[in-house]
Amino acid sequence: MKRFLLGLVFGSAAGFVFSCLKDSNGDRPGKPLKEEFDAVKHEAGRFSTALQKAKKATQELNEQMPAAQRTISDLSDNVEKYSRHIQPTVDRIKQKGDEINQDLNSITGENTEIKEKK
Repeated sequence: MKRFLLGLVFGSAAGFVFSCLKDSNGDRPGKPLKEEFDAVKHEAGRFSTALQKAKKATQELNEQMPAAQRTISDLSDNVEKYSRHIQPTVDRIKQKGDEINQDLNSITGENTEIKEKK
């Protein structure tokens, strides 16, 4: 523990001395780090804002979910009712189609018989 504290004190002192030095342009070595830190700080603020917006959107979606589920249920019921309503018409159309096919088959069968007799 003594060595850890001693290293911590010496490391802090060396960092402080290093941060006070300037290069030939008069800039401190920590200046690029400060710019990076400011950029990270700005991005963290943007992320926080985006996270708040996402939470708000999630809350609004959860509030609107029951209404959407009711609407989907109502639509499903309407489709089912309409399907039951048109089923007799569909059955009649199928029956008429079968009758037409039978008539066509009987006519083409007669034509085949006539051609065979000639």
